[in-house]
Amino acid sequence: MIDATLYLAGIRKDTGEYEEDADSCQICKKMIINAGIKQVIVRTGKDGYKTINVEEWVKNDELLDGKITY
Repeated sequence: MIDATLYLAGIRKDTGEYEEDADSCQICKKMIINAGIKQVIVRTGKDGYKTINVEEWVKNDELLDGKITY
């Protein structure tokens, strides 16, 4: 999976709409980092996307700052 791109789309069960603020949880982030995935592309609406550089998760790890815990 080294340097791979992961595509993510969250769809709300109650409305069938795309989850506008979809993101990975901390455990998923760690698995993505450990898999060597380079970027995550998240679908944010019918025509919207956001690209996440996984290296930013490594640089700004909230666990290291004590902001969140498992």
